[in-house]
Amino acid sequence: MKRNPLTVVWQISQRELKSYFQSSLAYFILSISFSLAFLWGYAYIKHESTSSLAMQRIFYMLSGTTMITGVLISMRLIAEEKMQGTIELLFTSPITESQLVLGKFTSALMFLCIQGLLTLPIPLLVVFYGGANFGHLLAGFIGVLLIGAATAAMGTFYSSLTKTQLLAALMTAANLVFFLLLGFFSPFIDQPLKSVLRELSFYVHFMDFEKGVISVKHVLFYLSIIIFYLYAASLSLSSRRWH
Repeated sequence: MKRNPLTVVWQISQRELKSYFQSSLAYFILSISFSLAFLWGYAYIKHESTSSLAMQRIFYMLSGTTMITGVLISMRLIAEEKMQGTIELLFTSPITESQLVLGKFTSALMFLCIQGLLTLPIPLLVVFYGGANFGHLLAGFIGVLLIGAATAAMGTFYSSLTKTQLLAALMTAANLVFFLLLGFFSPFIDQPLKSVLRELSFYVHFMDFEKGVISVKHVLFYLSIIIFYLYAASLSLSSRRWH
């Protein structure tokens, strides 16, 4: 009897998410991210002139910690299977490469949601006691999840290329820094290349979210990044199956 593809993806993601909490890495990431959110959030709330600006600074900080989490949590997704030799068992099971990649990525996305919910009380304080707009909170939270998911998708691809988790993390981090620097260097470059570089910058597309604005253009950018890297990861595993 052929299983529902969505059921397969969900089972893989559940198994993977459970494995996160069987190691100290998940607890370390969550504790550090909450501590940084609390300390920096308190500083921003105390020193920024307006609640809106405090909220913007908080989401700027949360985007950074979420990208770091995306790198750390995705580096093991497929590389660990290769290192332990279990990838061969997966290839002989009735699971497609796309289902494996989607299941692994979904587990990383769920972990990012857990981290987001854990740090959510910090910007909530700005809403309840600083008078910030709840829509600003929603936009920032969506932006943080999107930039984290795009990073995790990138990490899933690089994790499919190697059995060394550290190497996967380094390649993901290098690719991420490249995307971030495109926006930094774009002001020093003439048109039309300037506009092209800005459109490829991770942070440029996040700026509206941290200001409380949800733009379809920016949502589509991150979704395109996610789809591209997950598709690339599936192709990477497909090529391995036939070699």
